[in-house]
Amino acid sequence: MSHPSKLKKPLLYGLIGSVLFGAVLGIFFVLRNTWSWFELQVVMTTVVIAAASLCGLACDMTRTPHGRNLLPSAGLILTGIAAALLLFGIWTTNDSEMYWKTTTCLSILAVTTVHVCLLSIAKLASRFRWVYFIGSQIIFGYSLVLCGVILGEIDSSAVWRLIAAMSIVVAAVSLVIPILHRISKLDRKSTAVLGPIDQRNIASIDEEIERLKNRIAELELLKSSSLPPNPQT
Repeated sequence: MSHPSKLKKPLLYGLIGSVLFGAVLGIFFVLRNTWSWFELQVVMTTVVIAAASLCGLACDMTRTPHGRNLLPSAGLILTGIAAALLLFGIWTTNDSEMYWKTTTCLSILAVTTVHVCLLSIAKLASRFRWVYFIGSQIIFGYSLVLCGVILGEIDSSAVWRLIAAMSIVVAAVSLVIPILHRISKLDRKSTAVLGPIDQRNIASIDEEIERLKNRIAELELLKSSSLPPNPQT
């Protein structure tokens, strides 16, 4: 049985509210033509909240009705931690170099996890699933290389060439998986091609059917108890 997420509405309201609030503030600040550090803090806060809400919605959308959903849960946790660190750093004007390095790395890992979660929505045929598995490893490896460069302050032409090459591979994987998703639609001979959204929709339909069956059984029982006994012949 699938249970609706309790985070979907707050994340959606947070996204809509932050976008509207940021748009109103942006218009107000432009008309005033005064840009101080406080105005920048407010604008950056709305951007962080909107981005975190969008990432959270993306992770929530990739949940399956059954299973532990480790990847979407990890994406939600990393997104929450990264957003909290960014907001704390913005409003406390934290100038610690290690603090911002750590925050940047956590933000990269959060975006990477959300990226892999979104790619998991693709409904790939069994012969194409290795592409997602290998591609997700490459994407996470790419983010770890970036974090290593940031934390270690590595400035090497060889490393930057490696990052450039991995960027091309990550972009290629991100484009190939949706294409394979379209090709896999020709292989709808079994439900093995169903993605997390379709699985969740089917689980919701099954849950509603089960609820209606139970309700019909209750009404039948109520009907039988309300009927007068048959006269003896």
